[in-house]
Amino acid sequence: MTNSYYDLPLLKPPVWTWEVPTYFFVGGAAGAVAVIGAAAQLTGGDERLVRDARWMAMIGSGLSAPLLISDLGRPERFLNMLRVFKPQSPMSVGVWTLTGFGGTSTAAALVPIRPVRDVAALGAAATGLLMATYTGVLLGATAIPVWKDHVRLLPMHFGASALGSGASLLELRGHRHSALNALALGAAIFETVAAVAIEGGRDPVSAPLREGRSGTLIRLAGLLSGPIPLFMRLMGSRKGAAAATLAGSLLTRFAWVEAGKASAKKVPS
Repeated sequence: MTNSYYDLPLLKPPVWTWEVPTYFFVGGAAGAVAVIGAAAQLTGGDERLVRDARWMAMIGSGLSAPLLISDLGRPERFLNMLRVFKPQSPMSVGVWTLTGFGGTSTAAALVPIRPVRDVAALGAAATGLLMATYTGVLLGATAIPVWKDHVRLLPMHFGASALGSGASLLELRGHRHSALNALALGAAIFETVAAVAIEGGRDPVSAPLREGRSGTLIRLAGLLSGPIPLFMRLMGSRKGAAAATLAGSLLTRFAWVEAGKASAKKVPS
């Protein structure tokens, strides 16, 4: 039996494919790494960590652009969004932020003049902070009920996830600084609290975060981002915790996109 017009959902579900949540993860982690690197630079920290952070940020920005362009379909769409800056549009802010982040992170890693590299690294940190959080704002600014209902949580949630990922990447690179462990530990605590809050919610709008495929993904992402790395860090297993954090951070983006699709389908016509 063919559904009638009145059986169709009022909202069109997001049509994003794997490139978008992957971009959310890569861009967020790269942005957080840039922030960590700049903090180490300003406090006179390990120069090797500063160098590795700059290279990771540049590589992350280099991967982010093609992921976003792939979702847009044609490179000229990306370029067209640079013609006018629209501060009221999270997508416009995102494209401009990615462009600025790509330029400054590349300069911070490759320019041979140290003072220029150091200034560029500060610019990469500023735009990197936006990279780590604006995707949460982007989701919350839509009409998708489950995203809109969590407009305050999403930027902090994605930011904490990105911070944990950035610290974890540097740890897996071989950096064993206590500050990195503290940052990742703080991120895991926040993610644990967020997972408990999401699981404890009972409003109908948040049902996709607890039910069905999207609910399963949210729970798994929450475990891998929060309680599991938190416990492993307390037990001294930093590499295992770092790997779990990265897996959880990536899955978090896919889970929220999946929850958005489920939420749009639940809106009655």
